[in-house]
Amino acid sequence: MTASCYSTTATPYHGEVAQSYWQTLVRSAERKGVEREQINRILNSGESSPSIMVEQYINVMKAGITNCDDFGLEVGQSVTPGSYPVLGMTLLSCQSLRQVLEQVVRYESLNHDLGTSRLDIGVTESAYHWTPNPLYVPDPTSNLSFNLIVSVFAGIRTFSPWLINQSIPIKKLCFMAPEPKNASLYTSFFDTDIQYNQPVNAVVVESSVLAWPVLNGDVASFDALTSHAESLLNARDSQRDLVWQLKSSLPEALRRQTYRIEEVAGQLNMSVRTLQRKLKESGCNYQQLLDDVRRQLAEFYLTEATVSMSEIAFLVGYQEQSSFNHAFKSWTGLSPTAFRDRHRSSTL
Repeated sequence: MTASCYSTTATPYHGEVAQSYWQTLVRSAERKGVEREQINRILNSGESSPSIMVEQYINVMKAGITNCDDFGLEVGQSVTPGSYPVLGMTLLSCQSLRQVLEQVVRYESLNHDLGTSRLDIGVTESAYHWTPNPLYVPDPTSNLSFNLIVSVFAGIRTFSPWLINQSIPIKKLCFMAPEPKNASLYTSFFDTDIQYNQPVNAVVVESSVLAWPVLNGDVASFDALTSHAESLLNARDSQRDLVWQLKSSLPEALRRQTYRIEEVAGQLNMSVRTLQRKLKESGCNYQQLLDDVRRQLAEFYLTEATVSMSEIAFLVGYQEQSSFNHAFKSWTGLSPTAFRDRHRSSTL
């Protein structure tokens, strides 16, 4: 039975990654043979922005996975308090592990928009859940998703000795992805039972562990740091407009077939007329946003050889394969089959 539940807000469409979090990834990639020139090409291929975009982070993660099967573990083992700007110092000032995880859930987006956290606190056991941003990692069972989740969970285990002078004792680890060939590496690192093909990604601990004190927790520092983190979070949230909210939620709505404007407006607690008016004020309309997300998701799925055309059509909200084919050609000038074939030839 769950006593308490905490979760982060939905991630924005134009997601970002903090520089120090990005640098941890880059150092890991270079150690595994990813050339600096390739990383620079990924940086230069994005929008002109002083920030690191989620898509750029994901592309370097993919490059690292190509060179190293357990790249996510490498990234997670490389974190330090400096990998988490603002949040890292805040965690070190917490009073208990429960407070640490609550701050991770609350302020995670100050580090990145790669995914969202949820903390379920029960009477005997508690779980920290993490879900990748579905707009960039729509398949929760893919190798990319698995490595990204491993990097987050391994980061928690690597960071914990700075808090309690030992690794957090994990009761069980759950992954939505299937068991990898190198499963023994993960069992050895996390030192716990690992279950694959699960409905969620979660780190499960005994609830009593959450009461463990943080070695150098300081109330005064905690109050000052959380006040600063809160101001940064509020400033960030104020920049998230309706378009971002919609594009963040549509991948899941498409998968559930609940993407019609009436359903989406209801989820936002507004009328269809109000939603349409607000979108018009932003210079777009709902169908444009829906097609934008559909196209991005379809292009991703088409690069995954294991996803059939009929599955892709369903995942982007089409009941008929022919309707999806027609829509995709209107977006890209190519049929889905031609797009997939071109991608395959470019990767050979």
